[in-house]
Formats: sequence, structure tokens, C-alpha cells
Amino acid sequence: MTRPSLRVLASLGLWVVALLNASPAQTLSEQIADAARQSAQRLDPSRIASPDASGAEFQAAIDQLRGHLAKTATGANAQAWIDYLEIEPALQAMRSEASDVELASKAIRISQKATGIHPGLEVPAVRRVRSTAQQFGNALRFRRKERTTTLLAQLLSRTADQWTEISGNPSPDQIATLRLLLELLERTDQSVALVDRTQDLFSSTNLHLTIDESLIQRAANRRVDESSAVRECILGTRIVGNAFLTGDVTTTLLPSVGSIRMQIALNGTVTTANRGYNGPVRLRTSGYGQVYASRQLQIRESGIQFEPVVVSGSINNRINSIEHPLRLVRRIAKKKAAQQKPLADRIAHRKFITRMTEEFTKETDAAIPQPTRDLAAEAEAYLQRLDLAEPTRTLGSTDHSIYLLATIRKNNQLAAPTPPPAITQTNDATVQIHESLIDNTVGALLAGRTMTRSELQQLASKTKRGAEIQAAAEGDEEEPEFEIDFHDSRPIIFEARDGKLRIGIQGTRFAQGSRELKRLLEIVAVYQPITGQSGEVVLQRVGETQINFPGTKRLSVAQAGLRGSIKKGFAKAFPETLMDRPWIIPSDVNVPGLQGLNFRPRSFDARDGWLTLGVSS
Repeated sequence: MTRPSLRVLASLGLWVVALLNASPAQTLSEQIADAARQSAQRLDPSRIASPDASGAEFQAAIDQLRGHLAKTATGANAQAWIDYLEIEPALQAMRSEASDVELASKAIRISQKATGIHPGLEVPAVRRVRSTAQQFGNALRFRRKERTTTLLAQLLSRTADQWTEISGNPSPDQIATLRLLLELLERTDQSVALVDRTQDLFSSTNLHLTIDESLIQRAANRRVDESSAVRECILGTRIVGNAFLTGDVTTTLLPSVGSIRMQIALNGTVTTANRGYNGPVRLRTSGYGQVYASRQLQIRESGIQFEPVVVSGSINNRINSIEHPLRLVRRIAKKKAAQQKPLADRIAHRKFITRMTEEFTKETDAAIPQPTRDLAAEAEAYLQRLDLAEPTRTLGSTDHSIYLLATIRKNNQLAAPTPPPAITQTNDATVQIHESLIDNTVGALLAGRTMTRSELQQLASKTKRGAEIQAAAEGDEEEPEFEIDFHDSRPIIFEARDGKLRIGIQGTRFAQGSRELKRLLEIVAVYQPITGQSGEVVLQRVGETQINFPGTKRLSVAQAGLRGSIKKGFAKAFPETLMDRPWIIPSDVNVPGLQGLNFRPRSFDARDGWLTLGVSS
């Protein structure tokens, strides 16, 4: 054995010394702080869009929309779209050389109106108006480019100082401030280190869905007890009778990444009672056999792909009697049947396998039909209407569950900084949602918007519980209309931490009738899990719904007067209990094994920004 050279030993020694002297890895907060400091030095005013060029693109997009409506809509409907999007006031402001503040406000209003749940907002011409309106509004707001970058540099420096002082995990408010800073960098088209670094550090998936194999088996497994007619011809003998199949159909999940892979199998017993006809001779036969049929399939977003059916089994046929008036004929027939039996059995076995293959193929094709609706296209339309990013996702299966992992965020948005906690309790289905998912969807939709009570109820009515709340609210004729301006950076409060769920909203203005409050307000409720005697979990509100005015030590008379109205206006949005009603599978769902099943939450966990909810029937 040769000795290592001195050069190798020296290199190894230097490597060990370097490890011993190396500084510990930077924490997430330190990396954010460093990236913010670097970014403050590399802002480029020339990257900010020009109001003149952005205004021209906005005008061109409006012209394109008018052309689209002229071809696809009636005159009245086309005008209704123009009125709904509030385009004319913006054009009048542009012609009258209104102030940048007024113009930007009207442009942003158009982009908000073009973002929602209404069918038609996904049309490319509408989406172009939305994007150019956003760009025009940003160009107007940041017209003073040098001053904008100077203020941004100061904000980045303050952010660096603040994140340097963070010792543990950042709070939701600190993350919200970081998210607002990233949005400002995108609006000013700044390509700096902070954008790339946060995309790397906050890049874990923010939605996990796991469905246990037991639920799949409950939907697909079944007992088989069927009869079918037999019509065969073997070696000149016509066989007529019935075959009886009893057994079980089972489903087994198989490991796969990128698709759900499973095997459907039939393990059964076949008995037959037949008559054979060969000229004047009649035969009575019976059979007994075993059959095992299996078929693998893959489920992808594009559809279901079946593999060929594989069948194995055996059938043992016996002649119980030979019927003919003459004994000699019966003896000849019996002898001939004995001679032909080996060949007849082989033919019968081949026909048996072929028949079982055809029947199992037909049955599995019918049991799991291809979807008749293009669900992917429908989902894409909703994402385009709401101006949400298409999720990056992975669909897969293990030998005990199927799963969906997804990340929903735009370029200027954050995903989760860490993966979700391990699932410690088995349920039929478990969903894990990170706070960033709510921020990137509902929060992004409501940020900076002005909405009335009616508009909020209409938006909430898209959920079952929201529809119930709206129905109850419609019966409350005494409750007057109100209007709220949602916060730009954190309109929705959704915190899953320390075993509790904290939900609420933040606004910058609340108005009702002639009264108006222009001040930051926060409406929040805290919920904790309560487990019932049968094991179901209900979220119980901790105390009353809180109406806070951050930064205000003492309420004025106006604040005190509006506080009661605010609490009453949002009372139904924060009830005393959540998840107190079962989730029922409709009776007309195209899976008989799931029809009418009631699901209730059985496990709840909230930690480090992750909400984990398990449900079982």
C-alpha cells in the first residue's frame, strides 16, 4: 500500500483548518438583510417606465378591447363592459390633463375592476387592459424616478437594519413588510439581489393535499356477485348456459411521481352450469374455476391512461351427463368426449381468459370514465380572471396515499420558507396550507381595494358557508351599507401559529353613511381547536372579535361611535365556531362509494405558519 504524498496531506490539513475557522452559515434573516443592503446600492432609475409610453400602451389596449367587443358583443353589451370597467372616466381624465394622482387612481381602479370572478375577465383583450392600466398607474406614481429610487434605497436600508435584529422566525408583519417592498421593486422594474434571494429562501410549496389509500379503497373496492349468459362453440359442440362470478374488486396504490398510479384487481371464483348440443346428443356440464384480473392506470391532469388487462386463472369443466335415447350412442359420445377433453379444456381455458379480459376491460373503462369537462381549462380561466399565477404542482402517489404539492405565487410574491410539518395522524384526507397561500390569493385580490358590504357578501357567497352568511345578511334589512378600503400590504390576516388560528382583515378607511374613519383598523378573531366526545374538531373563537386601531392609544368619539357599527358589520364573518358542520359529498357524485358521505375535521395543527387539517368520514 502506498503512502499519501506530502501534497495530499497538506491539502487535507488546510481543508480541516478552513472548516474549523469557517463562520457559521447565515440565517434567513441575515441573508435577507445582506440582500437588501446590496440592492440599495444597485437601483436603476432608468428602468422605471415612462408615463407617456405607458399611457400610449394603455390607450392602445383600450382600442383593442373596443375592437374585440365590436366583433363579439352587441352594442349594449359592449357599452356595458366599458361602463363596468370605468374606462370613460379615465379617458376623460387623460384628455383633460388631470393630475398624476387622479390619473393613477383611475388607472388602478380599472385594473381592479378587471380582476374578479366574473366570466369574461379572462379574455386576452380585457387582461391586456388590466396589465397596461397597472403599468400606467405605476409610471404615474413613480414619475419622479430619481426621488423614487432614493426613497426605495432608504426603505431597503431600513429593512436591512430591521432584519438584522430578527433572532428567530420573522413575524407575519415583518413578512408583510418584505412582501410590500418586493412589490415596489417589481412596480419600478428593479432587478436586484433582494428579489432573487427571497425567491430562493421562500421557495417551499405552500399547499399540500394528501388523500389516504383507505378513502380510495372505500370509493373503488366492491363485492362482485354477477351472472352472465354463456354462448360458446367448442369442437362442434354448442354450449349454452350461465356463468356465475363472485369475488372482490380491490384497489392498490403504486409509487409514482408526476401522476397517480394504481392497480385495480379482481380476485374471484367462477361457476358454470351449461348444456351442450352436438347433433342429437345433449350434454349437461358444470365448471368451477379461479380468476385473477388486474389493470394498472395512471391519472394525470390531461386525463386517465389505462394499461392492458392482465388475466390469469383456471377453469375445470366436467360432463355431468350425456343424454340420448340409445345407449350405444351415449357410449360412443362418452368415449369421444373423453378423447377430446384435453383439447376442449385448452380451448375452453383460452375462451375463458379472453372473455374475462374483455369483461374486465369494459368494466374498468366504465367505472373510471374520462372526465367530460376540461377542468384544467376551467381552472385556468379562474386564475386569469383573478390575475393569479398558475400553480407549479406535482401530482403523485405512494403505496399508501396520493398527494398534490403546489406553489401558488407570482414573481414578486413569497412562498413558504420551510416545508410543512410531518403528518402525525392518519385521516381520509389532510390539507396543509401555508400563510403565504392566503396572502398570494385572497390577500392579493383585496389589497388596496375599496369594497362595500354587498360586494364582500357577493364574493363570500362563492363558498357554501359564505352563501349561508349572505342569506342571513339579506334578511337583516336594518344593517346599513358600509365601505372599507383594504390595506395595501396586508389586507387579510391569516396566522397559523402556536396551535391557534388568527384571522381577520386590515383596512385604512371605514365609512358608513355620513360617518368616515380614515385610520388604520384591524378586525381580528382568534380560534382554538376543541375536540368533541366523538373525536371531531371544532374551532372555538377565543373571546370577542377584536376591533383594533394600531398606533392609537385612545379612541376619539368618532372611533368609539363607529366601533360598534364595524363589529356588527363583520359579526357574521367571525362566528363563535368554525368547522362545526359536516362536509357532505353530494348524492349525485359519479362515485357511488362516496355518495352522501359526511366528513368532519379530526385533527388540527397550527405552527410556524402552517395550518394542518385532517378530515375523516
